[in-house]
Amino acid sequence: MPSTATTHAEHHHTKETVKETLISILIAFVLAFVFRGFVVEAFVIPTGSMAPTLDGAHMSMRAPQSGYTWDVGPWHVLPGHENEYQPVQTNVTVHDPMTGEQIELAQTPRLSGDRILVLKFLYLVNEPQRFDVVVFKCPYLPATNFIKRLVGLPGEQVALVDGDVFVRSGATPTIPGVNAWSQPGWTIARKPGRVQNTVWQAVFDSRYAPLNPMRDGRRWYNPPWVGSGWTVGGAVYEYTGQSPAELKWDSQQVRYTTSRAPWGNRTELWDIDDRYPYDEAPNPSWSERFPVSDVRIRAGIEPLAAGLSMRVVLGTRGHEFEASIEGTSASIRKRAQPGVGEQAWATLATATIEPLAPGAVTDVAFCHVDQALELWVGGKRVTAATYNWTPAERIQYATGRSIEQLLDEGRAGGRNIFADTSLYSRPRVSWSFRGGGVRMHRVGLDRDLYYQPAMYGPGTLGGQAALATSPNPESQLDLSPDEFFVLGDNSPQSRDGRLWDTVDPWAAIVDPKVGVVHRDLMIGKAFFVYFPAMIKRGIVPVPDFGRLRFIW
Repeated sequence: MPSTATTHAEHHHTKETVKETLISILIAFVLAFVFRGFVVEAFVIPTGSMAPTLDGAHMSMRAPQSGYTWDVGPWHVLPGHENEYQPVQTNVTVHDPMTGEQIELAQTPRLSGDRILVLKFLYLVNEPQRFDVVVFKCPYLPATNFIKRLVGLPGEQVALVDGDVFVRSGATPTIPGVNAWSQPGWTIARKPGRVQNTVWQAVFDSRYAPLNPMRDGRRWYNPPWVGSGWTVGGAVYEYTGQSPAELKWDSQQVRYTTSRAPWGNRTELWDIDDRYPYDEAPNPSWSERFPVSDVRIRAGIEPLAAGLSMRVVLGTRGHEFEASIEGTSASIRKRAQPGVGEQAWATLATATIEPLAPGAVTDVAFCHVDQALELWVGGKRVTAATYNWTPAERIQYATGRSIEQLLDEGRAGGRNIFADTSLYSRPRVSWSFRGGGVRMHRVGLDRDLYYQPAMYGPGTLGGQAALATSPNPESQLDLSPDEFFVLGDNSPQSRDGRLWDTVDPWAAIVDPKVGVVHRDLMIGKAFFVYFPAMIKRGIVPVPDFGRLRFIW
């Protein structure tokens, strides 16, 4: 009898355990579906339109001479499959962005895009913010989820001027007969600090000087910095003289030359432009590049004696912008260049700091971005200033011609004149020192995003200036209270709001306007890269956990 009772109790307990397990599994599935549908969902990045912020399918590169690593979009698709890439890319030729070294690869694996997490509930309780990275249903391809950066908010007019975003309230009165960019009320949209730190893209960094700059008895590596009396070319630049010294960026210095396929005869210079190493593939967009004057100039400054003072000057858009340190005084100044206007320096901001100490390396960075200026010393922002040009003034200073002149020129030529890369002034950068010798460590220059003006391709709007890239009426962008405007960080390779020329009938039920994303098509905000592309450690592929990161 005792044995029978025990067996019965055990049997009864087992049945309840199975039932509870099934209920637990069911609840888990329900919670997972609810979580995925309303809270957080995972997505994979398919293309490079947001590179290098987020990578699509790509190849991972490492330069043997400099050790620099970067990603390049895949070159070769599978035969008969335009949107699928070969798993192994063959006969690839690229160049180290830091040195110009040519790298030829017989075979390199094609890696998958970043896998990201998207907050789906956030926009139910908070309005989307400018410069969020957002996921949405594409208006011309609604079965596909797109990811872009949000730049235009409901109720605004948006203009892309010399690479930057300008906005104007739709409620601002309009002056009849005046082009859109000369209307009152425009302001530049400045990126928040976290976003700006994410989107800086390195043009040059002396830390990646090659191990051996000579090949076949000739020097193949030519850094862009030049100056009389300076020792440059390695990781550290040095001047030991006592006279005032100047170190200039030489944009005519040859980065590399090549005569090999697929490039043919080609010479690349150290221009400061919107060159994307990710886009180095045999296609025409590699040569369509605009000068970029929104830059960060940086170095670790080591005085060889007490009393060193320094200046860093950026010349662009008809003006010179200067940051200086003299003893305990730091300042930011601006003046018009000769022939443009008054040439006296105007002091915009000052601060008191610790003087540059001999034998110690102090990081100094001068940032000029979104019509704002910042001086950073020792990792801290010590002073800052802004200037507020309208789109009309920005064009006048960047090109030396008025909007009216350019519009007349564009109409005569039947093109978007603002998409002419030769139109814009090219930046000039220099460091200068007084009071003794100096060593410069980690000498670098970074550039900001540049949203390119363009023309629509073949389609219903072929032949017009792309949306928001010209003051012509057909290019003007006015957002309704429920519309947003989005762009890709990799502007030359992004089909975004500028260039959409159709709306799918399903999406047109919500909003038939071309080039915008209606609120109802928004999915959420991308916030974390949780599974970067796989890399090989020996023969075992593992995720590159060093690239786990928040998305800004």
